[in-house]
Amino acid sequence: MKKVLTTLSLLVTISFTIVAQPGWNWPEDRATAEEKNVLYVDAVKMGDYKGAVAPLQWLLTNAPDLNSSIYKNGSKIYDNLAKVEKDASQKSVYLDSLMWMYDMRMQYFNDSINVMNRKIFKAYKFYIRDQSKSEWLLEMFDETYSISGSKVMDQNLLAYMNIIKMNKLAKKNLTDEQVLERYTNITEVIDGKINALEAKGGSTDRIMKQKNAIDKILTEIVVIDCSFVHDTMGPKFQASPDDIKLVKRMFSFMLTGKCTDSKLFLDIAKQLQVLEPNYGLAKLIGTKCLAAGNYGCAQKYYNEALSYTEDGTQKADIYIQMGKMEVKRNNKSSARQNYRKAISADPANKDPYVAIGDLYYHSYEQCKRMENKVEDRLVFIAAYEMYKRAGNTKKMHSAKTQFPSKVEIFTDDYEKGQIMTVGCWIKEKVALQSRD
Repeated sequence: MKKVLTTLSLLVTISFTIVAQPGWNWPEDRATAEEKNVLYVDAVKMGDYKGAVAPLQWLLTNAPDLNSSIYKNGSKIYDNLAKVEKDASQKSVYLDSLMWMYDMRMQYFNDSINVMNRKIFKAYKFYIRDQSKSEWLLEMFDETYSISGSKVMDQNLLAYMNIIKMNKLAKKNLTDEQVLERYTNITEVIDGKINALEAKGGSTDRIMKQKNAIDKILTEIVVIDCSFVHDTMGPKFQASPDDIKLVKRMFSFMLTGKCTDSKLFLDIAKQLQVLEPNYGLAKLIGTKCLAAGNYGCAQKYYNEALSYTEDGTQKADIYIQMGKMEVKRNNKSSARQNYRKAISADPANKDPYVAIGDLYYHSYEQCKRMENKVEDRLVFIAAYEMYKRAGNTKKMHSAKTQFPSKVEIFTDDYEKGQIMTVGCWIKEKVALQSRD
């Protein structure tokens, strides 16, 4: 008797809790609905999923818009029943019921993006090895991506690519272009997620692993090479240069196919910079132009890169590249000016000190006057001081071997430690030192 009273008390408590909750649309026969709700919830809590079916079915029939919880719990019930069912026919019934739970939840309570993402992932887990379902799964994934946009759940990134692979290889119902279109949709979602994580300072390791796996699958099912991009996609780009999806797809494929030395790649990169300008792309274009000896182009895009970042490390990288460009143009003073800007932007970066040291070290032939050995060799002392700031002991040693000797200093009537000005374009003050 005590046990019965305890159970009744529990039922009353649960029932009261349900009544008190907002968002419940009770039918006319509320008492029965409350009882059925308690019964199936109790069964779920005890892991009695078969026992939960009958009272749940009553609610689904008589109060389909009662509360979204009946469909959430219904999904849990049929998911667990399908997992352990050995009979193929009965398992199929449970899976149909599971899919129906998601459909009815969307019908009565909307939340389509969230529910559709959950539905398709469950379907993927159960049907991934069933080729008879591959076309249906592809349609469901296509629909999920269509309604979800950037809100596709992480678990549906690699899953979608696996379904694409199944259809391409087993069903042979997708062309290369259709595969590439879907791949582009996936990568756009991934790029958005990566940007969001980076903006919050979060780790992108997990999603990058998925991206790498997705890229690998693409290369297994579509031959991505330079000829494909040039011959198949090149004419489309010429006809529609403002098609951002096409431009981004070609850019990605040319990176994958290692076609980055072609003129088309540079054209694609420049157009992408017009459509979606950013620091990294501007830097890449500038570096490509620099390698080709097109200094005007390099200067333009390096300046663009600087305008798209406030990050000191990134600014320093650009100034270093600009310094290298000026070295190639034999403008050593301008090169030093850029290296100094790099130091100001990122004081922790020691590379600019080495670069300035190299400028001084290799200015000996240009600056020597062959009138005074001590004065001519001051460039090496200036170089040494830069290497010292960088902590580069190897280059410090190399520079020191070129210092004037004690005899030369004494003969020319100088003193060690004396402050002297390096001539030529350098115009630096140094303390006179000897190599011995």
